Amino acid sequence: MKINDIEARMHSKFPESPLNRDDTGGTGVQWSIAVPISGIRDAATEFDAAGFFLESITALDFEDTFELVYHFNCYEPGSRASVRMLCGHDEVPPSICDIFRGAVWLEREVHDFFGIKFSGNADMRPLLLPEDADYHPLRKTFGKVGAYHKREVIYG
Repeated sequence: MKINDIEARMHSKFPESPLNRDDTGGTGVQWSIAVPISGIRDAATEFDAAGFFLESITALDFEDTFELVYHFNCYEPGSRASVRMLCGHDEVPPSICDIFRGAVWLEREVHDFFGIKFSGNADMRPLLLPEDADYHPLRKTFGKVGAYHKREVIYG
């Protein structure tokens, strides 16, 4: 199975990052792994080489950081995995649009809603928001949100 192959690749590429398994199916992924911001391109390259496709990119906004979540999948049952990456509010993560062409649109969407720019993505025009929008509606600082917490408060 491809999921076993990519699991072995992730273990060898990121030995210090444990895989978080979900045997209950509650998260919708077999496992997730946290990689450093410098490792997202390596992880994406490994998923591409193993025959996976990029399903989605999203972010979580915490008081102290963003957490980017990349979902990868293939056409085998039970093969969905996620790669998580912490990204400071002032950091610019590398783009993976040269590895997965569909990432251009997904990174633009993340930029629209969270304000995260991706280095290496030459097309960061607004995708869904108006051209003159100077706001990012999924940031906790948008509007009046009382649920702005540090990441440790949420995850422990």
